[in-house]
Amino acid sequence: MDIQDSADTVVPKAPRKIAFFHQPAWLKPLIVFIMLLLLLIPLAFIRSLVNDREQYQRTAEKSIMEPVGGEPCIEGLLLVVPYDDALQYVNTNGTVIKTEKKVNYILAVPETYELTTHIDPYRLSRGIFTVPIFSGDMFVKASFSRFRFSQFNIDEKKIRYQDAVLILGIKDKKTLTAYPVLKVNGVPLAEALTAQADASPFHNAVYYTLPKDVVYSGFTLEGTISIQGGKSLSIVPLATDNRFAVQSSWAAPSFSGGWLPKDRTLSAAGFSADWHISGLSTMFPQTWKAHEFGTIIDTVIEGGTDRYSRFDDDYDKGGTAEVHANPEMVQVSFITPVNHYSRVKRCITYAILFLAVPFLAIFLCELWSTVRIHPIQYFLIGIADILFYLLLLSFSEHVSFNISYLIATVGVCIVVGLYTGAIFKKMHWGLLLMAVQAISYLLLFGILQSENYALLIGSIGIFCVVALLMFLTRKIDWYSASFAPPSPPDSK
Repeated sequence: MDIQDSADTVVPKAPRKIAFFHQPAWLKPLIVFIMLLLLLIPLAFIRSLVNDREQYQRTAEKSIMEPVGGEPCIEGLLLVVPYDDALQYVNTNGTVIKTEKKVNYILAVPETYELTTHIDPYRLSRGIFTVPIFSGDMFVKASFSRFRFSQFNIDEKKIRYQDAVLILGIKDKKTLTAYPVLKVNGVPLAEALTAQADASPFHNAVYYTLPKDVVYSGFTLEGTISIQGGKSLSIVPLATDNRFAVQSSWAAPSFSGGWLPKDRTLSAAGFSADWHISGLSTMFPQTWKAHEFGTIIDTVIEGGTDRYSRFDDDYDKGGTAEVHANPEMVQVSFITPVNHYSRVKRCITYAILFLAVPFLAIFLCELWSTVRIHPIQYFLIGIADILFYLLLLSFSEHVSFNISYLIATVGVCIVVGLYTGAIFKKMHWGLLLMAVQAISYLLLFGILQSENYALLIGSIGIFCVVALLMFLTRKIDWYSASFAPPSPPDSK
């Protein structure tokens, strides 16, 4: 039996062990996923930067608005008539032990209340931030019926007609650019020397004296209120019948508050809007006692007694109501159509999805090619995608959002495409990734433009990406697949 020499024995080679850079294909997605999570850290810093810029904008706007009184609000007209009242103190037996005289007030709203104004806002800047500021005249006309007090069971002898006042309520007196001149029967009303401040339901007020005869019989007044302010104009409807008309050269108004205009006309040259509001839809009764507006009343319900406030509890301040506690008013805002900060925030909300898409594309290119991509190269591409949002934020403060979006998209797509073409050493891979980036940003732009269909568009987009990924990787054996080793150097 011949024994072969051991030198001639063929020993099979052991399979080459895969090093870190020759890892199985399933390991790379894990590394990419961790890299994706790490990119959330700089993304959070950009989100914080957006919030800081918003706060800086609000500070700049406040510094512009404060000298002109902020956002003006005309809180209305009220007739206030004092009367002599008595406060009785009783003991547990029901015996009156003390009677204290005091002055109480009856407040009455107008029967009709009309305001007409034409406002032409202009922009006032502080740094890169601007605020629409305006000034103008409001023409007011109101009528009061004969003063009624019989429902309160008050002796007419206790009514102090001679001390009656008319109150014009306004949120901030800085809003007034001149003393409001109100006329009754063509005669200007004089300023009241003693203000009934404890009877006023308004933030601030201008007080006028009224002749006794007009209070008793009823009267009609008209006048002009010269105002200034910014951003918006608000009017509180508190009469039995309210009619407001606002015209402006501002092309982008926003109507809000408790009532929308009955008629409106919008064009590039401006807008006009008219309101007709019934007093039945407001919170104000026609007349009331100052100390009873907002009192707690008892109502018998099934199971016991329910104590509730007829109006907001905060409406009662020292025995009188404050208009600001009820937000229902007519409001016209002179807005900028696009708030770029809010749109950048929306972009960042979807950022994780649009960071994952280019990573998936690079991973597939790595599987199909013979080139290995280092995790640091993934990270650099991810940083470029993060910088998209920083570029968008920076440019949107100086040019329109759409132009800013185009600049950021083109810049990131070109940089990522050239870099990918360089690391794969073939430009067609770079063009492929550039196309993937462009389609992703186009989809994101569509989501931003279609706010009502954002969820639908986003869901369909994600579904298509997952379906495409499943299709392209359907034949890959993830247990045996590995990235190809680097090509050996050419032998000389």
